[in-house]
Amino acid sequence: MPSILIVEDETATAWAIAESLKDDGHETSTVESAEDALIRLRDGSLDLVITDLRLPGMSGVQLARRVRTGRNPLPVIVVTAFGSKQALAELDGFGVHAVFPKPFRVEQLRRSVRDALGIAGSAEDPRPARSGRGGTT
Repeated sequence: MPSILIVEDETATAWAIAESLKDDGHETSTVESAEDALIRLRDGSLDLVITDLRLPGMSGVQLARRVRTGRNPLPVIVVTAFGSKQALAELDGFGVHAVFPKPFRVEQLRRSVRDALGIAGSAEDPRPARSGRGGTT
C-alpha cells in the first residue's frame, strides 16, 4: 500500500486530500510544516509527497527541492492558491510531477497520484492518467 505524506497547513484541505486518497487504498499522513515533513521523510517509508507552496517556515518550493534532489528522490505533487510564475518555473526545474491550483478537482489529483506512483487507473475511470501541470495557466 503506497504511503503518501500531505504537507498542508489548512486542516480542512489536508483532511479532504487524505480521505480521498484513503478511498483509493493509500496510506496517508499529514503534517502542517515543511520542517515536520523533513522529519517524517527520514524514516524512508514514504512513496509520494503532496505539498502546498505557502507553509509556515520553509516554503513548499524549498521542501519540493529537497525531496526531489535528495538521496532518494520521491515524486512531488504541489497544490497551491498562490503559484507565482517564478515558483512554478523553479518547481518545473527539479521535476515536480504536477501542480494543481486551488480549488482543484479531487479526481484530477487522484489520477495524478496514480500516475506518479505508476498505478493503473481504476475500472470506473478508464481514462489514462496524465502527468503535467494539473491545469495551471
